[in-house]
Amino acid sequence: MKKLAIVLSLLLLLCSCTGRAVGEEDKKDDDDPIDIESIIVEDNQIDDEETEEAEDDADQVDITLLPGGDVGFPYTGPYKPVAVMIENEPKARPQSGIIDADVVYEVHAEGGITRFLALFLSKSPSVVGPVRSVRHYYMHLAQEWDAYLVHYGQSFIAEEQFSKIPVKRLNGIKGSKLFWRDSSRKAPHNVYIDIGTCKDAIDFNQKEREVPITEEVPTKGETYSTITIPYNSTFSKVEYTYDSESGKNMRSTNGTPSTDRESGDQLFAHNIVIQYAKHGILEPGAGYREVELFGSGKAMYFIGGRFFEGRWERQNENSPTRFLDDGGEEIEFIPGNIWVHVVPTNMKVTVE
Repeated sequence: MKKLAIVLSLLLLLCSCTGRAVGEEDKKDDDDPIDIESIIVEDNQIDDEETEEAEDDADQVDITLLPGGDVGFPYTGPYKPVAVMIENEPKARPQSGIIDADVVYEVHAEGGITRFLALFLSKSPSVVGPVRSVRHYYMHLAQEWDAYLVHYGQSFIAEEQFSKIPVKRLNGIKGSKLFWRDSSRKAPHNVYIDIGTCKDAIDFNQKEREVPITEEVPTKGETYSTITIPYNSTFSKVEYTYDSESGKNMRSTNGTPSTDRESGDQLFAHNIVIQYAKHGILEPGAGYREVELFGSGKAMYFIGGRFFEGRWERQNENSPTRFLDDGGEEIEFIPGNIWVHVVPTNMKVTVE
């Protein structure tokens, strides 16, 4: 009598999260001077070439292969977004946890350096940082999501706006025990936090924001292989290379792959938005900027391996930014995460 052998194979994925020891408390001000000269960034002209309608080469694409696991959208769990100010000075790289953010904004701070505002919704990494101080325009970005804003200090301009911009905040410089220092790095580039504890600390109802998601890869626009965003040629020249197999735009900075400190994996974006906004200098001494995030302006989109242009608009602080195509229709993103790069109006982003 024939016997049928049935073999069942079980794969167990074990994940371990290792916290870092708590270090000493920070000093009053984490806005230490950067040993670089203030650099004028608005020195390039935008290439205003119109994109051409391209043939549809996205037939029968399985969109389930595009998202990066469980990070990003669509998201159907509890709405408790936490937005963290993360440093991007060379001494802060590689950063921790930003790879698990659903939305990341990159915007100029001072002296050619950018900072990130990383929004965590679907995942709660246990180590995120280095956490640094906030600027007032990042508060407007956090406000779009009704997010719990986590930062470690602030510029004096931001501090003046604390009572005017209705954003709930967790400020580590006020002595919160949720932050810790990593002794393997020098201050002020060594403050970290656990997103899970931040979500546990949320004591207010957050107004949910919907993100338009489609399971259809765009057919408009052109294909591309690389994107170069020249925030600063020395410190913050961002480059993306599109990987058609994974549907991810793999990030590098000044020719070096941008990685997650905890896992060693390279940072990536499924959806990229270039948001052109007017930039100015409010305080010449420290180089504090103004970035106009209300009104409207040009936008560039990199979604599903295709590039096309449109516009962004935001009416006021109580409304979210809407990303529109050149016909005025709202952009739909593919499943996964979203990186928004806010750049000066005359920066030339190179697409190849």
